Amino acid sequence: MNQILLVASREFMTQVKNKTFIIMTILSPLIIVGIIGIIAWMMSANSDQKSIAVVDQSGEFITALASNDNVIYNFYPAKDIQGIKDTLVNSKYLNALLIIPKFDKNDFSSLNNGIELVTNGNMGVRFKESLESKINKRIEDLKMENAGMSEAQLKGLKSNISIKTFNLKDSNGGEKGEGSDYLKFGLAMFLAYITFTFIMIYGVKIMRSVVEEKNNRVVEIIISSVKPFNLMMGKILGTTFVALLQFLVWIMMGLALVLGGSAFLSSKIKMPTETMNGTAQQMLDQNPEWMTDTQGMLNSLLDLNYPLILILFLVYFLLGYLFYSSVFAAIGSAVDNEADTQQFTFYPIFPMIIAMYGSMTALDNPDGPVSFWLSMIPLTSPISMVVRLPFGVEWWEIALSLTLLIGTMLLMVFLASKIYRVGILMYGKKASFKEMWKWMRYSN
Repeated sequence: MNQILLVASREFMTQVKNKTFIIMTILSPLIIVGIIGIIAWMMSANSDQKSIAVVDQSGEFITALASNDNVIYNFYPAKDIQGIKDTLVNSKYLNALLIIPKFDKNDFSSLNNGIELVTNGNMGVRFKESLESKINKRIEDLKMENAGMSEAQLKGLKSNISIKTFNLKDSNGGEKGEGSDYLKFGLAMFLAYITFTFIMIYGVKIMRSVVEEKNNRVVEIIISSVKPFNLMMGKILGTTFVALLQFLVWIMMGLALVLGGSAFLSSKIKMPTETMNGTAQQMLDQNPEWMTDTQGMLNSLLDLNYPLILILFLVYFLLGYLFYSSVFAAIGSAVDNEADTQQFTFYPIFPMIIAMYGSMTALDNPDGPVSFWLSMIPLTSPISMVVRLPFGVEWWEIALSLTLLIGTMLLMVFLASKIYRVGILMYGKKASFKEMWKWMRYSN
């Protein structure tokens, strides 16, 4: 144990004292937020204002095609069609010509293929979908008028039922907002992605460290005073502590951001309506349920048992990391250079990929058979169980999952140590699965 702790402390201090580690631990969350902001800015900057010339020979779409900050519609008579087309070819200010033919109000079939949009460049998918939506909405209104119904009557026929959900297994049995499951799923997938990323990054780091020491023949000197198993476990535990430290820093920053943002949004929702601007007031007038739904979502998110989720998240990460890092350490000891690791690294990565994509089914049914078995199988449970935690999991399922994971982790560490003990001193021979199986069968 003293040897393991000695190697672990050396690995931990070497990485923690690295300036790159310190800088990236603090800056990484800020960089992520910055990247999101840059992406949002690029999306808004990429949508420039468009100018559309409209020839509405029917005269029915003038009100439907109202200009806004993104699109300006200018209407022209039918006799100007050819002139607009000639101008459109090299125009820097006009982007497209929309031609709507005449039609019989009792027969809209002529509009199916009769409406034309002539452009001088790419208009974008979203613009076309928005334009089609406006035209379709106007056609629906015209059909409604032909049926002798007013818009108010049509709205009266529509139903917008929202079912209030109460989960009796929740700690408070409170009402869930309409989008609370999406918020929980977003949090769950974020934690799963962090687990996947950290296992990959630090697992590969262990593998590279072993390969480097093996190539430099430093390991021959080290194992003269340290047993191979102690050396492997020391490396794994030292890197584990580094990952956990970085985790804790990021989690604290993330929780502060989430709780602060939720409190800010909650205070904004509770503001008196007289302090809201016109747009917000209009939104509430048109959809008075919006404030209640949003408050319900925030309450559902704030009512999560964060201490339990955080503790189980760290436990599953630690066990999953010990499992996979032992595999990566065994791979590093079995090869002579990083190029040879490629034939083996796919195998530990594959079950993690299955866990990531398979866990997306939790949104439809967190307690379904796919989610359940992925959270039980040790190869996938470190990621899949984390996804289920925000939705609530029975204690016996957590206990069974942890028991299987701990048992499999100990077995993998034992087998990996067998490979590590022999492979760390093997040179000039490419290892195969058959060869590693022989190493595992060697007696002490």
